[in-house]
Amino acid sequence: MTTIRLILAAALVLGAWGGGPARAQVVGPVGHGELPACPDTGGNHLNYAPAGGGFSCGTTGAPWVGAMVTISASVPMAATGGNLVQMNVWNSKVLDTSSFWSAAAPGQFTIPAGVSKVRVSLSIGQSGIGADQFLVHRNGVGVMGSFRISVPAGYSDDGANGASGVLSVSPGDAITISYASVSAFTLTADTTTWFQIEAVP
Repeated sequence: MTTIRLILAAALVLGAWGGGPARAQVVGPVGHGELPACPDTGGNHLNYAPAGGGFSCGTTGAPWVGAMVTISASVPMAATGGNLVQMNVWNSKVLDTSSFWSAAAPGQFTIPAGVSKVRVSLSIGQSGIGADQFLVHRNGVGVMGSFRISVPAGYSDDGANGASGVLSVSPGDAITISYASVSAFTLTADTTTWFQIEAVP
């Protein structure tokens, strides 16, 4: 009889636990042994935390902050005679979380309040002969951490891309791309031509 009672007691305990995660839908202060969890889109409960203290459901990690721009039509780019010239061609916004870009100043990203470090990426699609290079400028001058993206001479209908290191910035700084080319070329309006900035924690 004692054995039967023990089996029945164990079955009741397991049966109560059989609901498993369903009893873990706890938000706010928890205690008394509750196991808090956040349901995913399929109704499964994940991210169990120790009982006690406070708990709330939500996303984790910092949100992405930055912007991407491109060109709405192919742009003829003049030879520069070896001089660096700012690219003011970026006239189409792809995304912008924090007003980095303005149509009034299409050649630059302006650093918003609260951002002190950024990373810049550039992708160039071009037709015509190469022999050009692209650099990052901060307020019109070179900045430590810039890339030097080059399309070698003798290559036509080519392109290149790259990303900078972490650049130190202050609110109001202008981040731009300058290019130098010994030959004229065309910047092609396609999915491989874009200029991006992102804040770095």
